[in-house]
Amino acid sequence: MTRLRRIEDRDRIFFVTTNLAPGTRPLTPTECDLILNVLLGQRSLGEFFLFGYAVMPTHVHLLLYPHNKDLIQIMRNFKSKTGYEILRARGGHGTFWQERYFDTIIRRVRNFWGKLEYIHRNPVEAGLVEKKEDWPWSSYRHYLKRNDVPVPVDPVGFASDGDEFLWPAPWR
Repeated sequence: MTRLRRIEDRDRIFFVTTNLAPGTRPLTPTECDLILNVLLGQRSLGEFFLFGYAVMPTHVHLLLYPHNKDLIQIMRNFKSKTGYEILRARGGHGTFWQERYFDTIIRRVRNFWGKLEYIHRNPVEAGLVEKKEDWPWSSYRHYLKRNDVPVPVDPVGFASDGDEFLWPAPWR
């Protein structure tokens, strides 16, 4: 299988999904907390601006803008640290995360809000909770202006025009 080259890995907002490796046991609540602690640590270092997240039993969704590191470095650090810590706690070794991750560049304001809604609805669609605010490993409660958000997210100040581009397009 050929590897796709990433055209951009910084200066854009990315929707990222990373999955557990095939055959890996789903995440426990304690492991979900650990993942959020690692995410909080990376965010605190100023590696990226974080706009949304959901840690699911078999995967993680992120909506972020790389700041001081590129997306490849951010994801490598995130997956390496979380995978190592979880495998160590489980008394295992080997591969924890799937080798690759999936990323999409968010081009327009409406795409941003659509992906954020998708992230927050994921636990409901998976049948894990009835309401989005009931999933403790998500950024949804931040947008409800609640104080019990495990990892704070950065403020969003987009224009109200859903067709507005989120980054300069040199061909316009």
